Amino acid sequence: MKTIKKLTKAEIWLAALLMTINVLFGASAFAQGTPEQVDVNINTNSGGGWYAQPWVWVVGVALFIIIIIAITRSGSREA
Repeated sequence: MKTIKKLTKAEIWLAALLMTINVLFGASAFAQGTPEQVDVNINTNSGGGWYAQPWVWVVGVALFIIIIIAITRSGSREA
């Protein structure tokens, strides 16, 4: 069974200093103010890119399914 190492006074003071700094940083993080009003507009009229079109996703999924079917069926052929 291992014995617990005794801490020196310098190590105790260092640990206390680090804990105090940690508490102060935490308090300063909670003390940050929030703005009165945040205006976020998610409705843009740019239309997005090609990937935002529904037909692109339908064609992509269809091709993916066809490729998966082709891969799984080609492995079951016997010579």
